[in-house]
Amino acid sequence: MSQRLRVVWIGGRGFHSSYGGVENAIRELARASTEFSDIEPWVTGKGNAGWFQLGQADGVRLLSAPKWLGGFGHALCTLGLMLYVIVRIRPDTVFLFASGPSLLSVVGRALGAYTVACLRAIDSQRDGWRGINQKILQMGEYAATHIAHRCTVNSLAMQRFFAAKGLDTVYIPNGITALAEPLPGYLESLGLEPDRYLLYAGRLDPVKRLDVLLDAHRQLPESSRPTLVVAGGKCKSAAYQKKLEEMASDEVLFLGHVGQREISTLMGRCSLFVLPSVLEGMSNSLLTAMGAGRCVLCANVPENADVVAGDPRVLFEADDVQALKRQLLVHLQQAHRRSEVAEAVRGLATHYSWSRSAEAFCRLAREGREQ
Repeated sequence: MSQRLRVVWIGGRGFHSSYGGVENAIRELARASTEFSDIEPWVTGKGNAGWFQLGQADGVRLLSAPKWLGGFGHALCTLGLMLYVIVRIRPDTVFLFASGPSLLSVVGRALGAYTVACLRAIDSQRDGWRGINQKILQMGEYAATHIAHRCTVNSLAMQRFFAAKGLDTVYIPNGITALAEPLPGYLESLGLEPDRYLLYAGRLDPVKRLDVLLDAHRQLPESSRPTLVVAGGKCKSAAYQKKLEEMASDEVLFLGHVGQREISTLMGRCSLFVLPSVLEGMSNSLLTAMGAGRCVLCANVPENADVVAGDPRVLFEADDVQALKRQLLVHLQQAHRRSEVAEAVRGLATHYSWSRSAEAFCRLAREGREQ
């Protein structure tokens, strides 16, 4: 048997981090890749030691950056990890996740590593990115599609976007993460009843449009307005954070960042999962809710519409408060409709698997060895 392919995922904050979609995707893909006997998966991230540290979890090799390197910010920490990986780990393939890290495709190719850029959204289009930060993201997206050996995207909408520019990409969708074991007594401790609350789960980022959901929720009839649970870390913008808090009705419960068992408990028993975001690649949280058999509502942007097969019961016009309000009212008033939608999206969810996605990534790594 030939030597195992050493494959490294770079761009997230670490194997155990649940900061966002990049970290969750890297963790699940690396875990799933352990199923293949010819693959040796590695994941990089921030650490707390004085120098680079090696570790292992779930069959995945881990490399943690020194604490002082992480103190320089995510971009420089990722660059330091990239250089260390190529010089000391000597990988066969490097997967660079997200637009910013994809800029390091230049480094990967220059130092002889087979480099695959993995775009998770068109990050340069996010609200709030202006000036030099936006230029860096745009350069990362250029490097992903022009310099890396291959470029993957996780939505058909992104593939169409680049195809219109004459650029070739590989579509590899996200998989679905099974819910963790429910946490006994957790809902009761929050004063919640199963199937009687709405759930938003994600960062408090302007592009996620939580303000649209808060506005629509506030306009629901007070006598029948369910609790809206907001599970997500604080926003980087203090002004936007303050705006969200001022918009919230008394029936909004801000939980901040919650653990895996807590979010699984909330996801598994909500009456509706709502995703108002207008910029996605392929939403991990949307897929998780679908796989859990929950009724979902999401903004009608191409990335979401592709996932839910354009089902009009699931979509509402992006950035349209009244359209979201109308959909919420219909679903809240018709339990049978929620059940029908939940069953329909659960069927769609069977098309997505981390194992199949990992197999596609590993196939790219094998192609790299042959070049």
